[in-house]
Amino acid sequence: MKPYISLFFISLLLTTAAAQSDESSVPVTRLEYHSVLVQYQPYREQVLIPWREANDTVAKIGGWRVYAKEARQASAPQAQPDASHGAAHE
Repeated sequence: MKPYISLFFISLLLTTAAAQSDESSVPVTRLEYHSVLVQYQPYREQVLIPWREANDTVAKIGGWRVYAKEARQASAPQAQPDASHGAAHE
């Protein structure tokens, strides 16, 4: 059983020596830490207004149609669909 133990230690020494010689050729990368909490803003309660006043404000703006139009414009694709795509199906 002793030959196995000595063989183990020899392989361990060779592995350690090989690892040390490889470390000198590897460039060192400097790590930087940036916290995700740098721009954290704590919760602040919003000022509540009476619901009738909120409804009147929405009516002055133009109602729900204005909000729907804004949402549609924000999600509309920029590129127009290819006109030749459906030509083969006619």
